[in-house]
Amino acid sequence: MAVPESTGSEKESTSTGVVEFLRETKVELKKVTWPTKQELISNTIVVLIAVILCAGLIWIIDSIFSILFGMLLR
Repeated sequence: MAVPESTGSEKESTSTGVVEFLRETKVELKKVTWPTKQELISNTIVVLIAVILCAGLIWIIDSIFSILFGMLLR
């Protein structure tokens, strides 16, 4: 099995890797198309409505199962 060669201090390599990672992250974040305020608000509303509908559906299904199991255990 091949063993990677050590080029020096591991601490030096790690700090260089972190700095390079942060530089690359900065470059990539400049490429992002950020949503406008209106898009952000409308998308947030859509997500909240979807969460409320899913929670309501789960509540209804849970209530039905509770009633059914209650009837079975009597």
